[in-house]
Amino acid sequence: MDMVNLNDMIGNALDGTSKLTASGVAQGTTALIVAAVIGALICLFGLKLVKLLTAVAGAVVGAGIGVSAAIGLGLTKITFLAVVIAGAVILGALAFFLYKFGVFLMVLAYVFGVCAMLLDPDSLIPLIISIVTAVVFAVLAVIYIEPIVIIVTGLSGGISAGMAVAGLIGVTANAWIGLAIGAVTAVIGISVQFMMHSRKIGKTEKVHARKFKEQVSRESEVEKARMILDDDAEENEDEEI
Repeated sequence: MDMVNLNDMIGNALDGTSKLTASGVAQGTTALIVAAVIGALICLFGLKLVKLLTAVAGAVVGAGIGVSAAIGLGLTKITFLAVVIAGAVILGALAFFLYKFGVFLMVLAYVFGVCAMLLDPDSLIPLIISIVTAVVFAVLAVIYIEPIVIIVTGLSGGISAGMAVAGLIGVTANAWIGLAIGAVTAVIGISVQFMMHSRKIGKTEKVHARKFKEQVSRESEVEKARMILDDDAEENEDEEI
């Protein structure tokens, strides 16, 4: 009886372990699918989603600053969480409403993330290179917003999607495969974003051209009306004479 009970216990334990493993695999697969979808959306529509992305980046950076401040002040539990949430909300709101500031933070975070993925900054020199590269791109983004945002979101989203796809198809042993998939995805995403942006510019120029023509037409009509009134006034003066 004891042996039977022992076998049952072992069987139940192994069955539970297999269920937990299967659950973990399912959750991991779901996470990879979500990461691939989000990466693809950022890669293809980064410029259109820029306000949302800046708010998220601001919230993440703000939460990181909040964590550092809370640790430095020795806070715990509720006060620790309150400081982290406050940092995320304040910086996220600033990034959303102050457009250039938000773009600066977003590009800074995204470029640093890409550099960290490629360089693995576990030593001082790669870390300095990652920080300097991120700051340079962030400053350029404030000056040339649209092209830099397109390039950065296309590259970051493409690499994220590529690495997630590599995980889904089971080729994570060689990281370069994921990077290669990400590079191809990034090129496609950047090209699509530039095409959509050029179409938007073309539509804007057409609207401005139409408004300009309408303004010129109104001015010419006003000028014609003025000339007619002047002619009528001259005729009246001639008749009086």
